[in-house]
Amino acid sequence: MKAIGKGSLASILAMGLHFTRVIMWIAFVGVSIALIILPFFSTLASLFGESLDVSKEDFFNVALTFTTIAVMLFVVNRLLEILKTLRFGSPFVKENADRFRGLGYALLIGEGAKVAFGLLSLIFDVDVAGNSSFIAWIAIIAVFVLAEVFREGARMKEEQDLTV
Repeated sequence: MKAIGKGSLASILAMGLHFTRVIMWIAFVGVSIALIILPFFSTLASLFGESLDVSKEDFFNVALTFTTIAVMLFVVNRLLEILKTLRFGSPFVKENADRFRGLGYALLIGEGAKVAFGLLSLIFDVDVAGNSSFIAWIAIIAVFVLAEVFREGARMKEEQDLTV
């Protein structure tokens, strides 16, 4: 199977990421609505004669899910932009290096949010399932390394294009 062009592995991955992006947008809208409604849910339930309490834990988990989905949406969009350049046969461009760096920062924000939610859960005495892992931190470092590899590859390609 070829790596670039129509019918390539990059095209198949892009189709899968497009599908994933649609699902994630639906989830993002749902979680956004839940994040807005959740603080008022008890009041709204009492209007209908129901007695439902929303705990701090529920709010923390929805907020963490919101942050996670937002980061994942950003990552999927950047990956689609990178795959677009791969499908057209020129992945070593400066923009891809910037996209990989953006991916690294987004993943760093996502893992940092997990740590922050973990600290907040200790302060507010709630149980939040936002555990950070060593592998995630290694992956973030790997993405930053890839950004520099692509930056150097773009520089070398530009230099080669100028050579007669």
